[in-house]
Amino acid sequence: MMEYRLENYEEALTHQVIHMDQAVCYCPEFRATKMMHHYPSRRLQLARAVYKNEIELSDYIGQINFTGILSRQGERWQNFRECPEDCTDVTILCRQMLLEKGYAAPETEAFQKALQKGGNRLMSAVKWELPFQKDSEMGILLDDETAQCGKKSQENLNAYLKLHKMSFVNEAESEFLGFEYFAYGMVEEGKSRLENLVEKYQNMGIRKLLVLSAKAAYLLREFVKKLDITPEFEVVYLPEILEPVKESVKTYVYGGSFNLRYLGNSAMLNQLVPGETKEQIPASQEFIPLIKGNARVNELTIWQKPIGAEYQLFCPDEKIMEAVREDALADIRKSGSEKILIFEPTACEILKKAFPDQEAVYYLEII
Repeated sequence: MMEYRLENYEEALTHQVIHMDQAVCYCPEFRATKMMHHYPSRRLQLARAVYKNEIELSDYIGQINFTGILSRQGERWQNFRECPEDCTDVTILCRQMLLEKGYAAPETEAFQKALQKGGNRLMSAVKWELPFQKDSEMGILLDDETAQCGKKSQENLNAYLKLHKMSFVNEAESEFLGFEYFAYGMVEEGKSRLENLVEKYQNMGIRKLLVLSAKAAYLLREFVKKLDITPEFEVVYLPEILEPVKESVKTYVYGGSFNLRYLGNSAMLNQLVPGETKEQIPASQEFIPLIKGNARVNELTIWQKPIGAEYQLFCPDEKIMEAVREDALADIRKSGSEKILIFEPTACEILKKAFPDQEAVYYLEII
């Protein structure tokens, strides 16, 4: 198994920097600043030059390489049908490399301080009352972000599980998934966190683990492979087993980066929330079309703009993040929707605040 280290990803890094980004017009950081150093290839070109000792490390280079929100939006794979993993992997590994070469990333330091203050987690533990059965072969992983969506989600999920005779061997106490470790270049610490998380559920003797967020599904299905971690249980992402939801009002569906670009769940979400027609509204954008009808009003694709980072940001550039957020919100306003259905928990509070006159709900509230 190839170790998750930059020296083993040099070819992927070189490939990222020697070609232009044909999809850069969708890159959220570039759209926010119009600065070429936010092209995915250009920031990685700077990191590669530091790695190769061709230029000296500077705070400027470090800041550029820690700015991206890892949305996978506007990267070359979206146009060239390449592996969508490579840019994310080399970005994470370059951040680790920059730390090892002495860059004192404010983001990483703030993350570490938050971990120390919170007892190795970023949010307080929350427990949901879900069906429990000590001899069940299924476990439940309640991620921190979903747990924060509120009591209404818990009640709906509890009713759904009882209706479908699903119960768990463990109580649903919220978990810190630890993607932030990787986002802030702390790869070895992140690997340790994932190893412990997988071991915890394997020790329960389960055959299946139900997860409620796309980030949890990605980390435990796909990212673990890079770290040579092999769960002995199947990871089941709840939306992938739900029956289609029929909407009776104009509904905009927000999928999020982990759903649409990390897991490639565009088609699944389009089927889960059927539209009345695939006829596009002529004035809508080519890759993120709006559609006619009184049900789902947008076609979910890998190009849907991200609201923001889907992990906790530390020391963000607030002007960039505001521009990224407003860019995505503008598309929703254009849809003329009456309701917003959200499949990304970190977007819930943002969307409910931005659209107080619309019904904005997390998917667990309508199952």
